[in-house]
Amino acid sequence: MTILESLDELQSLDRPIHWAMGFFDGVHRGHARVIQSACTPGALRGVLTFAQHPLSLLRPESQPLLLTPDPAFKAARLAALGADVLLRLPFTRQLASTAPGDFLSELAAAAPMAGVSVGANWHFGRGGAGNVDLLRQEAARYGFRACVSELLHQGGDTICSSRIRELLTAGDLERVGVMLGYPFTIAGSVEHGQHLARDLGFPTANITLPPSAALPPFGVYEVSCDLAGQVLHGIANLGLRPTIREQNKVVRLETHFLGGFSGDLYGRRLEIVLRRFLRPERSFSGIRALREQIARDVAAVQE
Repeated sequence: MTILESLDELQSLDRPIHWAMGFFDGVHRGHARVIQSACTPGALRGVLTFAQHPLSLLRPESQPLLLTPDPAFKAARLAALGADVLLRLPFTRQLASTAPGDFLSELAAAAPMAGVSVGANWHFGRGGAGNVDLLRQEAARYGFRACVSELLHQGGDTICSSRIRELLTAGDLERVGVMLGYPFTIAGSVEHGQHLARDLGFPTANITLPPSAALPPFGVYEVSCDLAGQVLHGIANLGLRPTIREQNKVVRLETHFLGGFSGDLYGRRLEIVLRRFLRPERSFSGIRALREQIARDVAAVQE
């Protein structure tokens, strides 16, 4: 998949594009339906999205936490759905003030458009004035296909990013996975920590999470990770490590892999799948009590 970050870069493409448009946070089953509908014979399948959530600029106090805050993980999910081109535009004041018709006109001038696929609740352009009715009008004007996907439902719920965030906050990983179409995953690069877990006899791979990340309740989870084709199982603590004294507390996922894995993971990107909640995060009376609890957590997963 080719990743572009400006309309000018579209000139390097030699085929028309059928665009799927949206922010696609989570890349859930509803998004998959839109993206896979962006299919016109002889055309590239493109995804047009934004590098930042539009509300981060328009109404920062209302911007949601993100199900897929890691750009590389989000891009990989889009590629897995068959996208040939990912156009990831910076969401700027200029873009926010562009009228819907002008936006489509600029896009059509940058590269021939075979079609545009969106969800039924999609809005675009200045003030969100553009909707599916306007899209159909512009499609007739410019000669491209307009494909509108109805919203999907699961167990009485509409599959949408906001509902998935609610379920994630409540810790319902099973329903989150059903709506996403894949198990909830935390992705990031492994960083050096205080090496305290190694001293305790349970070395961990530590990923610091951005403040923008939507997360389940803090606690200990059974997890898995595909590392170059080898599936590793383990336990992970998600949270602030209340037993450990630190000047600057940040949210981390600290994963201990079972089976004696001892490779060097520093600097590597991992995708950690949260399989099952084991217990809430809590503060212990000391390091010895913490070590004993970790040993019980490991035993519980091994059993």
